Amino acid sequence: MKNLIIFIFFISCKVCATPQIPDKLIYKGKEYEWNSFSPGHKYLEDKKIPKPKDAIETSANYGLYILTYTIENDSLFLTDVEILIEKNDQLGNRSVFKGFFPTQSKIFMNFYSNIQTFPYGKEFYTTKNNWTDMYFENYLLFEFKNGHVEKNFDLTHRDLLKLKKKLFSKFKKTPEYQEAIIYQAENLDSFNEFRPKKYKMDEYLHLIILRLVKTLNI
Repeated sequence: MKNLIIFIFFISCKVCATPQIPDKLIYKGKEYEWNSFSPGHKYLEDKKIPKPKDAIETSANYGLYILTYTIENDSLFLTDVEILIEKNDQLGNRSVFKGFFPTQSKIFMNFYSNIQTFPYGKEFYTTKNNWTDMYFENYLLFEFKNGHVEKNFDLTHRDLLKLKKKLFSKFKKTPEYQEAIIYQAENLDSFNEFRPKKYKMDEYLHLIILRLVKTLNI
């Protein structure tokens, strides 16, 4: 539970002007988009595998490779590596997994420990007080430890909000909460100019952190 609490507030997000081609997760025969940190990219980087000559890098695939993962027997495996190539004057995909790993059909991600979420279903948008939130109908959530699934949830958006509220209450009692308060205070530009007059500083920072809980795309 402690890891879940920390994850809610310190998750790293990669922001790009161009939407990125997502990696993929195959779970129980269904495909989900893997849009946040993807461990296989670091694995390939550490292996120092030469870049395929026909691989094309665009603003939509800064990581060069498009990876596919599969969860089997509660373990996470890398099962495919694709590149973008030019084919008949159009972009296409080509698998390079066998070329990289000729004797393996899958690679166990035994170094990976993290919490990963996968939104799926319909997208919804709500606007309140000039703030637009986007959320999905459902969310898969996995807690990985050394490549193994320690915990997993399949939640509706409403259930996810309940979980966030519960975790936020726990988080307020931890030293990490005070660190988050300090971090937000140091990163607010012209605080007094933009802070609503009715809020004191501590109250306003609390609202900012609560807003992060409500709007994280997890």
